[in-house]
Amino acid sequence: MTDQPTGGTSEHPADAAPTPPPSPAESSAPTPPPAGGTSYDAAAAKAMLQEAHKFDLGIIAAGVVAWIAGFMPFYTASVSAGAFGASVSVSAYHGFFGWFAVWVALAGAVIVAVSLFGVKLPVATHLAAVGAFGLSLLCLVLALFVFPGGGCGDAGGLGGISCDTGHGFGYWLAVIAVVAGLVLAVLRMQESTASPTD
Repeated sequence: MTDQPTGGTSEHPADAAPTPPPSPAESSAPTPPPAGGTSYDAAAAKAMLQEAHKFDLGIIAAGVVAWIAGFMPFYTASVSAGAFGASVSVSAYHGFFGWFAVWVALAGAVIVAVSLFGVKLPVATHLAAVGAFGLSLLCLVLALFVFPGGGCGDAGGLGGISCDTGHGFGYWLAVIAVVAGLVLAVLRMQESTASPTD
């Protein structure tokens, strides 16, 4: 009986050694439930974008660039009278066709983006993107001829005053982005109609 207590005292340090291994196992056990509870985390979103078609990513980028271009100098006007002159530039939000074009382009990009995350739309994704970028391009063409406020009007013929209206960097960047988005959407639509899985 005296051997058993001494053996028990020697087993106490041995029992202390197995005690730490269960604690890491228990600490790792709660970790999976939070990760499993989140349907889309950053890693899942990154993996989804990495697996996405390059044309889809291009369409999304084109829509975002067109939308950003709406905040840049979109419409320009310059007035000169003799030695004096002034010029001003405003964003797309000073004319209907300008701001409507960039927002429709962004809508086309959003349609493609949500489809990458498994959201089912009532219309074919790339057909809707073609329609959005096509409408955006039509509005940009109209914005080329329709200047906000009517332009210079008759000011150009008054007492040597010259007036000129035009379009700034933001307008041309939006045109390039929308054309690129439209082309990519058409190519992607052709691919999706050719493959029944898409």
